[in-house]
Amino acid sequence: MKIRLCIGMAVGAFVFGIIIDASGRKGSIPATMIAVFCATISLSFAQTTFLIYLSIFILGLGLAGNNVVLRVYVIEFLPMKRRGFCLVALDVLGVIGYVSALGLSWLSMPSIVRLQNKKFRPNSWRVLIGLGGIPNLIMACATSLLPASPRYLLYRRRYEEALTVLRQIYAINNSKHADTYTVRLSYIKSFFSFYKYNFSLRTLDNCVRPDEEDEEDTGNVSKIVWKFYIKTRKRIRKICSTPFKCTTILGLCINLLQFPGIIWVALWNTQLFQETENFNKSAKKNSTCIVDIENLALGFLHNCQEIDTDRFRILFYLSLSYILGEILLLIGIDVIGRKIFLILSGLVGTAACLGLLFTVHNIVQIVLSLIILAAYAIGRTTTSILLLENYFTGVRGTIIGLSRIFPYLVGSFTKLFLNIQCLTSIYIMSGILLSAAVAGSRMPDLTRLPMQE
Repeated sequence: MKIRLCIGMAVGAFVFGIIIDASGRKGSIPATMIAVFCATISLSFAQTTFLIYLSIFILGLGLAGNNVVLRVYVIEFLPMKRRGFCLVALDVLGVIGYVSALGLSWLSMPSIVRLQNKKFRPNSWRVLIGLGGIPNLIMACATSLLPASPRYLLYRRRYEEALTVLRQIYAINNSKHADTYTVRLSYIKSFFSFYKYNFSLRTLDNCVRPDEEDEEDTGNVSKIVWKFYIKTRKRIRKICSTPFKCTTILGLCINLLQFPGIIWVALWNTQLFQETENFNKSAKKNSTCIVDIENLALGFLHNCQEIDTDRFRILFYLSLSYILGEILLLIGIDVIGRKIFLILSGLVGTAACLGLLFTVHNIVQIVLSLIILAAYAIGRTTTSILLLENYFTGVRGTIIGLSRIFPYLVGSFTKLFLNIQCLTSIYIMSGILLSAAVAGSRMPDLTRLPMQE
């Protein structure tokens, strides 16, 4: 199931990334939420293996697609001085949701066992999944009222629509009538005319493009698909050529290094802590301590009648460090800068990983584990912001979608065959954090600067 979810997320991130660059951001937000709603409802009623696997694939497609679309849409509305803060706030809410779901599971699992006469029944998860999908339908209806991205409209030279959106934003933010907005359509047109006069069309290629939707031959589906493929290939070539080539390689490498994901890093840290606590003090350094996929997933159950509440509690408390890390990033990302946070998080996380090898005290191990998880969360969020800021509007969705493919695929297959010693896993995690810091030191930092256009 995990592989199907990850494959769906890889496909969803890339597909919706290229769709929003081709047809706009606004319509894809409710589309991804409807996909999640349909997948959860289908999964809650599924009675066959095929339907369960299909629902999980669609669920991954919708979840990853929504993550990509929402980030690209939001950053194109944000003022220069608040971009980092608002994008980190999205991850803060996401982490709070993850921790809340974890806490709810911890509290509800014992009561479910008691109600079922100490026997798990497979239908209990169906109700939870079905209820979890309902808010997506409500939010899909609400997000359909959002305005289109003015940056994208200007990129497509749809000046009238862009001006209408800007007037609406001005009226809402300042509690004034839209007609008092000082920018006029003639100003916008003269601005682009100035660029066309002073720069060659080749220089203008990355700045504005005509509306590709008007170029489509709607009478032939095969031609539409072929043109969509050609334009997608052109966008990928742009992000893989000068001046974006180096940034693209670094961004893809950093995202690949972050393949475990926040949930699995927390699970790994929980098992590592329990393994070293259950065995002798040097367990990390010998073969008695093993990290494998079966223990990560099934370690929360002693057997079919008993739950390992201690493991739930440790995982919950360790996961709180994600919130702490995101709050620190929230406070300083627009002050200190993205690159500094990325480098420091990698170095501090690496030092904490190596510190686990030389300590036997539980309190110190807990503190170091909290630092590792917080550093991982900071690096993951900062990398996403750096990528969003360093690419122009026409390829912003494509690069974010492309950067998500390899982490999801590599993560799914790695977790499937995961069976390594604790010592090796610590070295791997420290290598991941350190490599991300080294690669991040070469990324352009646009803190308090205009985004790439």
